[in-house]
Amino acid sequence: MSNPNEPLKVDPTELRMAADQLDGHASAFRATHQTAQSRASKAALGSGSAATALPGMLAAWEAEGTQFNEHFIRHAQGHRDAADSYVRTDAGGAQGIDDAGSAL
Repeated sequence: MSNPNEPLKVDPTELRMAADQLDGHASAFRATHQTAQSRASKAALGSGSAATALPGMLAAWEAEGTQFNEHFIRHAQGHRDAADSYVRTDAGGAQGIDDAGSAL
């Protein structure tokens, strides 16, 4: 567990690697979901209530799959944005220290 009195230590490289992993999860999810969606859409259920319900179930399932995929993508981008922000903050802080040292 972190201690609130300790400085925050963030490794931007680890954030970017986590983002890449999330992209991989998104790709795997999307491919698996599309395969399952394709198989389910080919189900032959006859003319009963199950056959009537199938198109609506598939549409809802597709919409939910899209939402999950977008969540993975947003989460990965959030990791990249955070990494970039930490790099900019560190660079700005380092420049401030250099400027202060030069002024002495």
